[in-house]
Amino acid sequence: MKVMELLTAAVEQEAADIFLVPGRPFSYKIGGRILCNGADRIMPDEMDDMIRQIYELAGGRSMDRVLNEGDDDFSFAVPGVSRFRANIFRQRGSLAGVIRVVRFELPDAGALHLPREIVDISRMTKGMVLVTGPAGSGKSTTLACIIDAINEAREAHVITLEDPIEYLHRHKKSVVTQREIATDTGSYVTGLRASLRQAPDVILLGEMRDYETISIAMTAAETGHLILSTLHTIGAANTIDRVIDAFPPA
Repeated sequence: MKVMELLTAAVEQEAADIFLVPGRPFSYKIGGRILCNGADRIMPDEMDDMIRQIYELAGGRSMDRVLNEGDDDFSFAVPGVSRFRANIFRQRGSLAGVIRVVRFELPDAGALHLPREIVDISRMTKGMVLVTGPAGSGKSTTLACIIDAINEAREAHVITLEDPIEYLHRHKKSVVTQREIATDTGSYVTGLRASLRQAPDVILLGEMRDYETISIAMTAAETGHLILSTLHTIGAANTIDRVIDAFPPA
């Protein structure tokens, strides 16, 4: 089975996510529903071949990470089709994957009915802004709209640290440098520390995952930078609790 055909079909039908799981047909999510493409189940050997095709599409990326550690996160693009964010993992002894479809074009805040007050965050010059919510709720898309608004209106140096990169930003009024964790820098911590020496005005962190990352991000915000990031929390109060809980009691 050709992965390219499956990816193209999913994009044409405006799927949001693609599911490659042994024992069930190729499936995708559209409008909140998971639909099967045909009735033929994908067997483990066939799935392994499909996963290898995906790694070939990702520039011949090594499979060592998923084989040794059990999961791998990366992005890739198919010219003329779309960009994709892939999470490949082992389950029940075989390989599987979930692929998010990421359009080449940046999201339109108007089409998404994003409130003007959210887009106006782009006017901020310092501090920390956290976009929170469960997986798939639109955190990365919201941040992409804010970054694009900055890029359109301000002469700034915008640095993004993501795992993986989802949306590609062209240079407009701003200089936008985008770094992918594991490919361009070792971790969020090392990338964030380096970014403070790269004359940044705005730093986007894909996710604040641990105490060290949160600590450096807060220091950067306190020293006059605008920090944009995400957390998997629901509600402002829970977000504050999550940040505080990341620090040692003392």
